[in-house]
Amino acid sequence: NKLGLALFEVPTGWKFFGNLMDSKALYGKQDFTPFICGEESFGTGSDHVREKDGLWAVLAWMSILAQFNDGSETLVHVEDIVRAHWKEYGRNFYRRYDYEGVDKKLAEGMMSAMAASNATNIGRNAGGYKVKTADVFEYTDPLD
Repeated sequence: NKLGLALFEVPTGWKFFGNLMDSKALYGKQDFTPFICGEESFGTGSDHVREKDGLWAVLAWMSILAQFNDGSETLVHVEDIVRAHWKEYGRNFYRRYDYEGVDKKLAEGMMSAMAASNATNIGRNAGGYKVKTADVFEYTDPLD
């Protein structure tokens, strides 16, 4: 919002980004370019990078570092960029859990309990941070 850019949270998969990338050319709707997108493995979430997106993460960070270090008298590090971003825009927290081989009924019960507690989690302090949003993700493609 601060930069006047459209932001979309989409399900995992480039097919969802693709619709937005082609919004003007194929659908005759609003043009959302310039465009940057990525999945949770953008390299900032853990000490390893999942799947093939690791190459994208490395190239993206190299591009970001090159931009910040162009003409800089001191070396700008990833940590410097990330901390400045957090100071300006706040932090975002995301956690991915992959559950395999679990009892379906128990898993559905856990998901129902988590969804039911979303409203009470908003505003709660957790580890020094205030929870701003807690939701069950739903997606409606803005172009279809």
